[in-house]
Amino acid sequence: MKLRIIPVLAIAAALSLAVPASPIARAETTNMADPSKVSQKLLSQGAEKQKIQDRLAKVWTMGGALPGMPVDRNQPAISGPLQRGIIRLAPGTTAAFAYIQPYQEPNDWAHVNYCGPGAAIALLSHWDRGYPTKVDIDQLGADMDLDPYGGVWVRQMVAPINQRLKEITGQDVNWYRYGEAQTLDDFRYMLKTDLIDHGIPLITSLQTGGLPGWGPIDVGHIVAVYGYTRTADGTEYVSYADTAAPMAGHAGPVLHTWELNSFWQAVSQNSAQVW
Repeated sequence: MKLRIIPVLAIAAALSLAVPASPIARAETTNMADPSKVSQKLLSQGAEKQKIQDRLAKVWTMGGALPGMPVDRNQPAISGPLQRGIIRLAPGTTAAFAYIQPYQEPNDWAHVNYCGPGAAIALLSHWDRGYPTKVDIDQLGADMDLDPYGGVWVRQMVAPINQRLKEITGQDVNWYRYGEAQTLDDFRYMLKTDLIDHGIPLITSLQTGGLPGWGPIDVGHIVAVYGYTRTADGTEYVSYADTAAPMAGHAGPVLHTWELNSFWQAVSQNSAQVW
């Protein structure tokens, strides 16, 4: 799959169905991002989002939990990781989640480089739980100018995602932008803006080396980030959907939680975001 500059591998998409819950409210939270350390371009994009944030209040979502809100432990994006012990909600933990549907791309050679469309499907399931069962992943890939031998460029994902968000919600939300986090502070700012302040998922590219499910394989990849937790001792984690199928080289569950600094090491080697 193509990410920022280099062609690479895959992530995927599809599952489930239900009636959307009402949108979650915005909430103030920790000062996890220092604006003085964030790039001016991202700050400008954040200011643009600030102007249109009320659009999010007009659309229905699958729900989520902002810091201080109770987490729905029955949500598919939460229950499995809780049972596996990778999401911990002990006292003193700060948590923010955008509920999505676990989804895995088709397990065949034709779709090994579909991680871009796959991540988009996981992200869009936040607004329509049944979306993965309805979407044509091949058409979504075509709309992103996907090369079956190389994947997609993250930049090419933004317009199709915003268009499908409009189709799902009936509102021209136009929330997502293309970004390139150059530092951990940049990435924190993205997490805070989308996940923690507004309860919606985002997408990032990365290198798979050292991440769960990939063993020694180190390739460019795209995943959907849907959760952030900070334990009482200050350790931070991100939860993400990696829906690449076994044929693409990924083994194990779709949903993962990884320590933020280690996750950033993977992202920093191949950094591009839809946020």
